[in-house]
Amino acid sequence: MADDVREALLARLRERRFLTTAGTETFLVFQQGFELPEFAAFTVLEDEPAWSKLQQDYLSPIFATAAEQGFGLIVDALVWRAQPDYLRKLGRDAEALESINRRAVEIVRSAVEGWRGRRGLDASRLPILIAADLGPRGDGYRIEGAGPDPEVARAYHRPQLESLAAAGVDLACALTMTSLEESIGIVRACGDVGLPVIVSPTVETDGRLPDGRSLGDFVQSLDAATGAAPLFYMVNCAHPTHLRPALDSARAAGASWLERFRGFRANASARSHAELDESTELDRGDVSRLAQEIEAMRRDFDLWVVGGCCGTDHEHLRAIASA
Repeated sequence: MADDVREALLARLRERRFLTTAGTETFLVFQQGFELPEFAAFTVLEDEPAWSKLQQDYLSPIFATAAEQGFGLIVDALVWRAQPDYLRKLGRDAEALESINRRAVEIVRSAVEGWRGRRGLDASRLPILIAADLGPRGDGYRIEGAGPDPEVARAYHRPQLESLAAAGVDLACALTMTSLEESIGIVRACGDVGLPVIVSPTVETDGRLPDGRSLGDFVQSLDAATGAAPLFYMVNCAHPTHLRPALDSARAAGASWLERFRGFRANASARSHAELDESTELDRGDVSRLAQEIEAMRRDFDLWVVGGCCGTDHEHLRAIASA
């Protein structure tokens, strides 16, 4: 990735607050009643009525909120599970990887441009970045055995990233990352294909990653291993009460890594990952309180990007944008 491309993207993200989309998968399952095998959101793009409903009930209100409140918007391409292991679990062959990822980007881009065009909004009124929302190879909440070798992870994720880069995504977001080693591999693979990348691990209720590392150690170790290649760092799929103490402690200690931490996509629920995994009902949490907590974190830690993850929807994002 050329330095001028990286700096131009960083400038866009610095100069204007950005929202992300919300918990698309949980919205599909719990509020739209869409069957989501392996939590693979790209499957909704293959069901035209369900995709139209998702646009109408979920995406369009999010687009409107960003435009009305003066935010930019980062929109996921819905390819978190469009990777080799999960495609096999879904009965897709290896050749399907490229077409699924390219088509996802095309469909999401068409939805974005169509909505913006129908309302006469150009990129200056509503800047939108389409993100390759990459996920970990294994479980999104826990480590099973030793973390993967960085070079094994690099080789595993590169084909998907090649397809997404060829389809013209603006950046990659490595979401819900659980280990340092796999994150290093993904960042290196993004470098191979020329994609800027944001790295977003998840944390447990104690503020640590599932592999036991502190957030500060994760950021510093990943920067050291990759020459500070990520654009910046976020956390997703955690509640503010899980993350805030770690950020407060780092600030009290004068930790320099906080300068690299610029975003948060929050869960609606304060439950642990284990509890959420076992839940059969949607916990939307306290919408107003969540928005207030995120706004306080945005202000206190100069966050450039805020948004939602599991259990959140367009109502949470409207509250967050209006806080």
